[in-house]
Amino acid sequence: MSERAVERTREADSDAGTTESVSQERTASESDDDGTGSYFSLRALLVAFVAIGAGMTLGSLIPIIPFTTLLGIPLGAFLHGLLDRERRYVETAVAGSVLSALAVVSSLLPQLLAGLDGVRLFAIAGGIGLVLGVAGHYFGRDLRDGLTRDIG
Repeated sequence: MSERAVERTREADSDAGTTESVSQERTASESDDDGTGSYFSLRALLVAFVAIGAGMTLGSLIPIIPFTTLLGIPLGAFLHGLLDRERRYVETAVAGSVLSALAVVSSLLPQLLAGLDGVRLFAIAGGIGLVLGVAGHYFGRDLRDGLTRDIG
C-alpha cells in the first residue's frame, strides 16, 4: 500500500468502521485503473507486441535489403514510446527480444533442422531485439518529452 492509502486507513480507523471500507475500495480502484504504480503491465506488453510486430511486418515488406525485419523493431518500439504516456522499457524489451528471436529462428528453420546451433542463435537474436527495442522506446519517449514540454 502507498503511504497515502495507509494514512487514509489510519484516519478511517479513528473515524468509523464504514469509512475504512470506503477508503480501501478507493485505493483498490485507483491502483487497478491502468496499471500505474506497477513495474510490469500485461496490457502494455500486449501493446508492445502489437506495435513491434507491426513494425517488423512493415520492415519485412522492403524487398532485397537484408535484415529490414529487424529494423522494424526500433520503429515499432519508437511508436510505442511516443504514444504511451508511461515508461514501459521492460515490456518493450521483452516484446522486442521474443519477436526478434522468433523471426530469426523461423527464417532459418531449415538450417536449424540440418544441425545449426539454434539455442545460441536464439540468444543472440533475442539480445539484438532487446537492444533495438529499448533504444527505439527510449527515442520515442525522448521525442514525446520534447513535444509535451513547456517552452519558457
